[in-house]
Amino acid sequence: MHRTQSAWRTSDVLGFSAHWTWIWCVFWSSLFYQEGERASIAKAAKLLSITEVPSLEPLWLFSLLANVVTIALLLLVVRTRNPLANIQFLAQIAGALSTLGTLALSHMSALAPDELFVTLYVLGAIATGVGSGIIVVLWSESISSMGPRRIIQCSVMASIIGAGAYFIILQLPVPIAQTVVAILPCLSVVFLMHFSRDLPTLPAHNRNIHVKTLPPWGMIAVAAFFGFSFGIMKGAMAPIENDWIVIRDLLNIAAIVAGSIAIYLTISVYKMDFDHLTYQVALPLMAAGFLFLSLHEPLNVIGTAVHQLGYQYFYIVLWALWPVLSARSATPSGWMACWGMLAIQVGQLFGSVIAVEAAAFFQEESNMAMMSALLIFCILLVALFVLGRGSAVTGWGSIRPIDENEESPVESAVMRIAQRCHLSPRETEVLSLLAKGRNRAYIREELTIGDETVKSHIKNIYRKLDVHSQQQLIDLIEEEEGLQTTAMEIPKTLGHHPEQAV
Repeated sequence: MHRTQSAWRTSDVLGFSAHWTWIWCVFWSSLFYQEGERASIAKAAKLLSITEVPSLEPLWLFSLLANVVTIALLLLVVRTRNPLANIQFLAQIAGALSTLGTLALSHMSALAPDELFVTLYVLGAIATGVGSGIIVVLWSESISSMGPRRIIQCSVMASIIGAGAYFIILQLPVPIAQTVVAILPCLSVVFLMHFSRDLPTLPAHNRNIHVKTLPPWGMIAVAAFFGFSFGIMKGAMAPIENDWIVIRDLLNIAAIVAGSIAIYLTISVYKMDFDHLTYQVALPLMAAGFLFLSLHEPLNVIGTAVHQLGYQYFYIVLWALWPVLSARSATPSGWMACWGMLAIQVGQLFGSVIAVEAAAFFQEESNMAMMSALLIFCILLVALFVLGRGSAVTGWGSIRPIDENEESPVESAVMRIAQRCHLSPRETEVLSLLAKGRNRAYIREELTIGDETVKSHIKNIYRKLDVHSQQQLIDLIEEEEGLQTTAMEIPKTLGHHPEQAV
């Protein structure tokens, strides 16, 4: 039985929350940067001769670099081999790399001699970057079948559960907590593999289609801008007094939950479109975080939490955007997700490096205040400029996530089949009309195209969907959505007299 766009299961939420909890614990918390761990980082930085940039942790730098390279390679692979979930053992390898990398970065690494420590630390950071890059792309590819509204709902639930797990893990003794965190990637992969088995598979001749569509430049630019902003905050705020580390971690939990609740309210209650979600809510929240950047503890710590709230909010918006862009361009969801993740990770990398390189300039409070004001001005300027131009810039700005699940069941099935079988936009339009029982003459008039063109599109659709008649096509759509044939969705006459469209 095919999975419908309106459904998600407990296993989806638990697997997704396990992945996010691992990310937060390893990269956003103090779990791997306390006392002995902070000494280990200082030791690694000294041995790696990067003491001139003390505010950028080696773990962050090496892992993020590996993450960028991995996602870039996946982007090349998914152009000709999709879905990525079909690649044997890819998920298992990603889970194993993330787990082994986390263990290598844990308390056990501090026991290693200097020569072995450097190798262990660098390999651990690289392994976490490679493993997490693969897992996040596989998850984005898998949950795209939910549709944007359900993705947001699933993400909100996963964020709340993950935040609770994050809080509990931070209360455990460090060695135990680090061991628990190391298990999370494998747990996430187990749920991911269980989830992927229920996804519809493509006919053999429709797999591994070469993607020739141009990259989604609007989405890439927005994702890179958000990532750059987060990188600036990360690089500028990495050094923090030990007394405030615990408070920062607690505020991060609160920000994660608040951002998740905020995105749910803005799509459900206020029914905002993607432009307003991004430029009217997420960007101003991130800008507000920079208001506190030049102040002393605890205000600057609060600023990082406010910025984190805006970033978490946008991150969920970005996940909901991928299936929309993928469906409208008839491209694999993994390809779209790779572009989005690559943009945001490259932005983070450049932002954090630039912030660290300018650390000497930040030491003066007046300079820090000037830099903060400049960043706020740039963020708000981008928000106002892009929002003012609306969907003319992005091509998706006027779409509301809540509306994406208000399509008729037939249209929902059509869009998913078109995405999986790589139909062109025009073929998708023809498929939608065929699914409603329309004949060639109607399609010709409706789309203002020639009869031979209609025939050509229908033949291509039949070939890609591996069907031989309009009735078989309708049966396929019914199976996809689990529909009962009714007069409202499929004309009664078509049920008794199936028309051979070609």
